[in-house]
Parts: sequence; structure tokens; C-alpha cells
Amino acid sequence: MRLRLVGVLGVLIVAWLSAPCSAAAPQLPDHPLALDECISLARQHNPSLVTARQDVVQGEANLDRARASYYPSALLIGTYGRTGGSSFLETAAGTIAFSTSGTRREAEVALSQTVWRTGRKESVAGAGHSLMASRASERSAVQGLLLSISQLYYAGLAAEQLVGVSEATLAAARDHEKLARARAEVGEGARVDVVPAEADVANAEFSLLQAGNNADIAKARLKSQMGVPPTYGLQLAQPDPAQDGGDLPSLETALEIALAHRPDAIAVRESVAAAEQGLRFAEATKDATISLSAQYDRGITGPREGTSWAAILSATAFLFDAGSRKADVTAARAQVESTRAWQQQVVNAIGMEVEVALLDVQTARKSVEVAAKAVAAAEAQLAAAEGKYREGLGIFVEILDAQNTVARARTNQVQARYTHQTALVALKKALGQLVPDPSDEVVR
Repeated sequence: MRLRLVGVLGVLIVAWLSAPCSAAAPQLPDHPLALDECISLARQHNPSLVTARQDVVQGEANLDRARASYYPSALLIGTYGRTGGSSFLETAAGTIAFSTSGTRREAEVALSQTVWRTGRKESVAGAGHSLMASRASERSAVQGLLLSISQLYYAGLAAEQLVGVSEATLAAARDHEKLARARAEVGEGARVDVVPAEADVANAEFSLLQAGNNADIAKARLKSQMGVPPTYGLQLAQPDPAQDGGDLPSLETALEIALAHRPDAIAVRESVAAAEQGLRFAEATKDATISLSAQYDRGITGPREGTSWAAILSATAFLFDAGSRKADVTAARAQVESTRAWQQQVVNAIGMEVEVALLDVQTARKSVEVAAKAVAAAEAQLAAAEGKYREGLGIFVEILDAQNTVARARTNQVQARYTHQTALVALKKALGQLVPDPSDEVVR
């Protein structure tokens, strides 16, 4: 009885401990997912965006720190404690020592405001540009993830479509085997045709097995990139076949769009601006610093009770610092030149990516047209070979060759369709249109 009670309690404790975990587990869709749904899940669950997000958080904190110098600061200072020790009193009779003790109570409010300081404007502007660069870098990381998800999504769809191609090929191979056997049994065909027909069925069965495994592997890769559990039964929805991307822009227009909207182009522009502000700060503080500040102090209790104020203009001239501040200017100028060179590299890389993306879409569109014609021609040849064989005018090998041609043409057609879709996504990424532009205001 005691063992049974202990067992029941154990089950209840385990259920209680696991309840919060199950409640907190994310609810994943149980319907076929379109591309935008896969992207949404990836943005929720993929951990690769954490680093980029924390860079933005750090940039926001740096900007807040720089801006804080424009605002007054207020301090409340309180002191309480016991004091004690020995004191000495000089008298005609000599020195008299006595002990002292007491309670120390002090409180004061101190207000201060830096009205103006050399280089403060440049510091705030530089922090603002750095923040905008980190935000653009975050969007660039999001674009990279979205491109990867899109590529894996279309690869998964293609793999599933190829399963259908393999199923159709297997069904045709079985029909051909039945045809060869039937003609051999009535003496209209050679029995030697049955053996290659059986081999063709076996090959089709193996191809179907491979296609199914490839489809499962493709979806497993997509789930991994999305950040969802491997046990999730991922289903993919078929996209609208009418989506062909519309008219393509010219190369000049595409380059203008890319340079205006791509996150990496924005990030490098903001980095250059931040480096230029750093150079201005170094030059402004190279020889001297000047600040104007005001302070008000109100003692509430204790020996400092009362009020005091001060308005101070402070100037510091650097007579000799062994070239330290001159080195700061040199380093800042080198940073500007280095960042500008990096900007040119980014612009060159964007230009090449945009041009290649446009050419890939054009090629993919043409390949879709060619693949459709190839499928129609292969199916016509297969029908002709089957008709000739039924009439006794052809040989069975012609059917096998025609069937293999049909299978290859259908496979190429599937791959062409999803290569086209992938090329369209790559073009959007190249143009900076894979992630909508945020409404962030540039900080100045």
C-alpha cells in the first residue's frame, strides 16, 4: 500500500513539474505551410538573429549614453553614521585628552548641467550613425536567413514534385511490363522483352524510394533552418504557378534600387558617416577642450545645510602629450579611408550580385519554356513508340528509351520551375526587397 501511494505521488509530481514546459511549448501549424509562414516561423525560432539583435541593443544603449550629456543630472546624497575618537585641548596646565562621539547626519541634492562641451555633437551623431549601421546589419542578417529559407522551401517542393514524377514513371513501367507480358503470351511479342520490362520496374521502384528519401531530407534541412523540432510533421503548400515575377527592371534601375534599399549598402554608408564623425571629434579635441557647466547644490541637513551654485567655463589646452592626440586624429582619418574603401567593395559586390541575379532570372524563365516543350515532345515520342509496339511495328527497347526520356524531361521541368522561383527570391534579395524597409528615422 505504501509503495502504491509513493508511486501515485511520484506520477503527480512529475506531471506537475512538466506542466509548465508543455504549456510553454510553441504551437506549430498543422496545415501545409506557404513560404511566408515558413519565414515567419524561422524569424521566431531561429537563434542566428540573436547576435545581430544584441548589436542593435548595444547601439541603442551607446546612443542613450551619448545623448545623456545633453540633459541635467540630479544626485541625492545621504550620509548617516556614528563618529568617535580622541580630541586634545591645550590648557595652561597642559594637554588634556578626551574622547568624543556622535551621530553624523547629512543630506543634500546636487543638480548639474553641461551646457556645452567640445565634441559632444560629434559624439552623439557618431553614435546615431553606428546605431543605424547595426540596424541595417540586423536586417541584412534577416535577409540572409530569408534567402536560405526560401531556397530550402523550393528545394523541398521540388523534391516532393520529383516523388510524383517517380510515381508516374513507376506506373508507366508497370503498364509497359503488363503490355510486354500480354503480347508475349499471345505470341505477338518476344518473351525476351519481359526481362527488360521487369528491370525497368525495379529501377523505377528504387528511383521512387530515392525520391522519397530526398524529399524527407529536404524538409529536414528546412526544419533545421527554421529552428523547429525535427519531429514536427512539416507540410508544404504549393505556390501559385502564375507568379513569374513580372517585368524585370533594367540593370541601371536595379542597381539604383539595390543601393537605396539593401541593408548592407545602408550599413556601410552609416559606418562611413560614423567614422567621419569620429574624425571630426578627434580634430575638435586635438588641441584643447572647452566646456560650460552649471551646478546647484542644496544641503538639506548637516553641516552643509544651505544652498550653493556655480557656473563654470573650463578650458584645457594640451601643451604636451607626446603626440597622443595627434595620433588619435591620424587613426580616425585612417578609419575613414578604410571604411570608404570597404564601401566601394560593397558597392562593387552589389553590382555583380544584381547583374548575376537578373541574368539568372532570364535564364530560368527560358529554361521553364524549354522544359515544357521538351516534356510535350518526349510524351509524344512515348505515345508513338507504344503505338508502334502494339501494332507490331516497333521494338520494346524504343518504349524504354522513350520512357526514360519522358522521366528526364519531367524531372528537368520540375527543377526548372523551382529554379525559376529560387532565382526570383535571389533577385529580391539582391535588390534589398526581401525585407521591407523599416520606418526608422535616421538619428542626427
